[in-house]
Amino acid sequence: QWHERLHKKLLSNEKLIPKGASILIAVSGGQDSMALLRLALDLNRLHKWKIHVWHGDHGWHNNSGEISRELQNWCQKQNVEFSSDKAKILQIKNEETARKWRYESLLKKAKEITSINQCFPCLHILTAHTSSDRAETFLMNLARGSNIAGLASLNESRLLDDKIHLIRPLLGFSRAETKKICIEMKLPIWLDPSNNNLDLTRNKIRKEVLPLLNKLYKGCELRIAVLSERLHHFKEEQRSLA
Repeated sequence: QWHERLHKKLLSNEKLIPKGASILIAVSGGQDSMALLRLALDLNRLHKWKIHVWHGDHGWHNNSGEISRELQNWCQKQNVEFSSDKAKILQIKNEETARKWRYESLLKKAKEITSINQCFPCLHILTAHTSSDRAETFLMNLARGSNIAGLASLNESRLLDDKIHLIRPLLGFSRAETKKICIEMKLPIWLDPSNNNLDLTRNKIRKEVLPLLNKLYKGCELRIAVLSERLHHFKEEQRSLA
């Protein structure tokens, strides 16, 4: 069922990840990115992509280097091209700078892949954001007093520069579902201890706020994500009308 859902999504929008494209998948080693990587590898017989994996080592904990090595070994067994970068302290001093470093590193890697084979450019970078991530982002921006653009962020596709697209193919999946995928497909998961650091705003939303809201209004996480998607379409319609 997981493969079918993602496959139907790709068929309904063939421009999202074109057949035969060279794609770069950002893989942290957590359940979301491992689920995305496994689904992409399995569906590749139908879509004929050239898959590359990039891993960002933030160095936020003592085992980060070991996770990078183990993930590299796993990818090598799957015959997947793997590369990684390790951040410097100043590049990851907070959530925003760490995010900026990741996207800059991904862009650099995609351009490097393209330079090796310019006839087969890497123009699609995939991340494993889910509907759960979208709900968290919505709540964070709502609390900050964001406008519609902020509430409608974390979209399925956007340009990172003039050519390279950032694609989020798992926005139709929840974090609970990616966990099921990893269990059913017996995928290894590398847990990042920094995900439990409640000093980070997103972690506090994920660990405390959303569970409470889901307890009060069961299923609200999905409804919040759907609202964010509807606001995105509304924003695009207003832009077209203007």
